[in-house]
Amino acid sequence: MSLDRHWSLSITPLSPVHLGSGQDYEPTGYVIDEGALYEFDGIAALQVLPGQERAKLGKILEGRPTQDMLRQVQSFFHNNRERLIAVSRRCVGVNPSVEAFYKERVGQVVQREDRGREVQNRLEIERTAFNPGSGAPILPGSGIKGAIRTALLDRENDGRPLSPDLKGDRNANLKLQQRLFKYRPGRFELDPMRLIRVGDASAADPAATVTQVRFAVNRKKTEIRVGGKLVDSQAEQRGLYQLLECLSPLQARGFRAQLSIQQSGGIASHHWPDAELRFDAQGIAQACNRFYLPALERERRLLHERGFLDQRWEDALGELLSGPLSSALAENRAFLLRVGRHSGAESVTLNGVRNIKIIKGKGEKPDYLDHSKTIWLAADERLAQRGLLPFGWLLLELHGADEEPTAVTFPQPIDDLDAWRAEVAERRRRMAADLAAARARAAEAEQERLDAERAEAERAARLAQMTAEARKLEALRELLARDQAANRKEKNGELAERLAITLKEAGEGWPSAEASTLADLAEAIYGYIGWPASKKRPQRQAQIAALRAQSGE
Repeated sequence: MSLDRHWSLSITPLSPVHLGSGQDYEPTGYVIDEGALYEFDGIAALQVLPGQERAKLGKILEGRPTQDMLRQVQSFFHNNRERLIAVSRRCVGVNPSVEAFYKERVGQVVQREDRGREVQNRLEIERTAFNPGSGAPILPGSGIKGAIRTALLDRENDGRPLSPDLKGDRNANLKLQQRLFKYRPGRFELDPMRLIRVGDASAADPAATVTQVRFAVNRKKTEIRVGGKLVDSQAEQRGLYQLLECLSPLQARGFRAQLSIQQSGGIASHHWPDAELRFDAQGIAQACNRFYLPALERERRLLHERGFLDQRWEDALGELLSGPLSSALAENRAFLLRVGRHSGAESVTLNGVRNIKIIKGKGEKPDYLDHSKTIWLAADERLAQRGLLPFGWLLLELHGADEEPTAVTFPQPIDDLDAWRAEVAERRRRMAADLAAARARAAEAEQERLDAERAEAERAARLAQMTAEARKLEALRELLARDQAANRKEKNGELAERLAITLKEAGEGWPSAEASTLADLAEAIYGYIGWPASKKRPQRQAQIAALRAQSGE
C-alpha cells in the first residue's frame, strides 16, 4: 500500500519568468497600441471588419504568399487595430520601447542584403506557457520538478568533481544521475523523483495576472576593454536579441500548485527507490535553498557590480528576502527555484561537475569552464545597459493543502500593474462600445438601404400598372413632395418646368379624368411655388381652364 502526502505551493515570480510554450504571438495575430499587446483570432477579426475592409483584406490575400503579402497583412491589421482591440482575447503589457520597436517595423522591410534581397522584420514574440482553455499563463509542473531535481542531485553530489571514468563519455550526464540517485539503467522505478509529483501552477486570479513583453539581451559578466573601448559580447556584436512574454516580477503569490509525495506505507519492496533518497517536503525545500539561494546572491552581487540591475527591483527583493520571508527560508517553509528560459548554465548544472562550453571567435576552439562568461537579461530596451533584470527566479511557499501561507506583506511590483490593468480594461470597454455603436449604425444604414430598395421596387411595380398620363402625374406629385420637404419654392425650378411641359402635353388630348386631376394638381403646385411672371400667368390659367373644360367640368 502507498499513500500520497500533499502540500500546496504559493508561488511568487521574483523576476521575469519565461517558460516556453512552443507558440508565438504572430504579427498577423496581434496589434500593439498604447502600452498593450492585444491578441485576436482570425474569425473574430473577420466578424468585426466592415464589408469594405473585408474586401480589401481578401484582395491582399488573393496574391502569392510572399513577404510583401505578409507586410501588407500586418499593416492592414495595424490600421484596423481599434476594431481588433474591441474583440481581443488576451492582453500583454508592453513598455514604450517595445511598442516603438513594433511600430517602426510593422509592415516594413528591416533592411536589404548586399544582393538586394529583402529581409523581413521578425516581430514574432515567444509566448510563455499557458492554459489552452483559458489562455491564462501557467508554470508547468515539469519545469518546477526539473529545477527541484537539479537541487537534489547537487545535494547528493556535494561538490564532487566528475569521476575520471565519466569524463569524455557522451552519456556522462545520465550516468551521473543514475549513480547519485542509485538506480541502474532501465530501472526508472528506482529513480526517487518518480515519487514526487508537481502539478501545473495556475494563476491564483487569472484576471489579475499580468505578463509583459521584454527583450532578452546578452551581456558580458566581466567588463573587458580593448584600447579603452568596451568589448561587447558576441551576441551584442551580432545584434542578437529575443522578444519574450514573461511573467511579471513580484506578483505576490500569483500562482498556486500542488506538491505530492508518494509514501511507501512501511512496506518494503525492491521496486522502491533507496530509503535514503525518499525526500520529504522539508528536505526538498532545504536542498533547493542550499543550491539556489547562494546562486541568487552571487548573481545579484555580479549584476550590482556591473551596474546592470534595476535599482527598484534590487531594493524590493532585498527587503523581501531579508525581511518578511527570512525566517520562512531559514526554516525551509519557503524555498527558491530557477526555471525557464535563460536560467543560466550555473543554475542547471551541478557544483563541482559544471563544465560549460565557451564559444570563442570564428575559427577558434571553444573553452570549457565552470562558469559562463555572459548572461542573458530581461530589458525594456534592446541596447539597455541599466535597469536590467535576471530571468527565472521563483519563490515557493510550502504549506498544508487546506491551509493558507503565513501572512506576509510583499513589496509592490516595480511596475504599477493595477493601473495598467484598469487602463487596458477601460480602453477595451470603450473600444467595444464604439464598435457596437458603429455596427448598430451600419445595421441601421443597411436597413434603410433595404427599405429604400423595397420602396423603389414597390414604386416601380405600381408605375408599371399605370397609364402614361398617370405616371406623369405621379412624377409631379413626387417633385412637389420633395420640394415641400426641403421647403424649396422655385418659380423657375425643376417642378415648374416639368409642370409646364405636362400642361402642354395634356392639352393635346389627355383623357378627361387625368385632365381633371392635372388641373387640380397644377393649382396646388402654383399655390405652393407661386404663379409665374405676369405674362405667363394668364397662359397657365388658360391651360388649366382648358383641362377642366376637356374633362366636362
